[in-house]
Amino acid sequence: MVVYEKLCKVCNSPHRAEIEERLAQGWSSRRISTWLQDTYGEIISHSSIALHKRKHWNVEEEVRRRAAKSEQLFETEVNKGLSRLEALRREREENQKLAEQLRGIFFELLQTGNWKRIHPETLKGLQALYNTATTQVRYTAAEEFKQLDQDTEDPFVKLLEMIRHAKGDESTCSEAETS
Repeated sequence: MVVYEKLCKVCNSPHRAEIEERLAQGWSSRRISTWLQDTYGEIISHSSIALHKRKHWNVEEEVRRRAAKSEQLFETEVNKGLSRLEALRREREENQKLAEQLRGIFFELLQTGNWKRIHPETLKGLQALYNTATTQVRYTAAEEFKQLDQDTEDPFVKLLEMIRHAKGDESTCSEAETS
C-alpha cells in the first residue's frame, strides 16, 4: 500500500513516480537526491527520501498485506468448494438411502404378494420416486467428481477399456460400448 503523507516532500513532489522507480531500481537516497537536483532543480534531502522509503513506500509491508489477502481469498474459495462437496455428498447419501428404502418396500411387496392390494397409480408413483432418487444419486456423484476435477466417465467403460489395452484386444471394449 503506497501511503501519502501531506508533509512528506517526496509524496508531494511532481516527480514522486520517478523517485520511487529509482528506489525500486536500488538507487541510494543520496544518488536520487543528487539526480533530482541535477535533472529538475528540485531539492529533497537524502534523509527525506530515506524517510519516505521507510514510512510511505514500504514494499515488504505491501507484499505481506497482499499475500495475507491472497491467502484469505484462497481459504474462502477452498471453504466454498468443501461446503459444496459436503452438500453434494449429503444429498447423494440421502437419495441413496431413499432408493434403498424404496427397493426394500418393492421387494417386500413382491415377496408377500401385497402388491396386488395397492392401487396401480400408487405403484407407479413409488416407481417414479425410486427412479428420481437413483437419478439424483448418479447426478450428485457426477457433480462430486466434477468438483474434485475427476473424470465422470462411466467406470465400467473405463474398466473395459483398461482390460482391452492390457490384452491388446480392440474388440473387447467395442462390443460393450455399442450396447
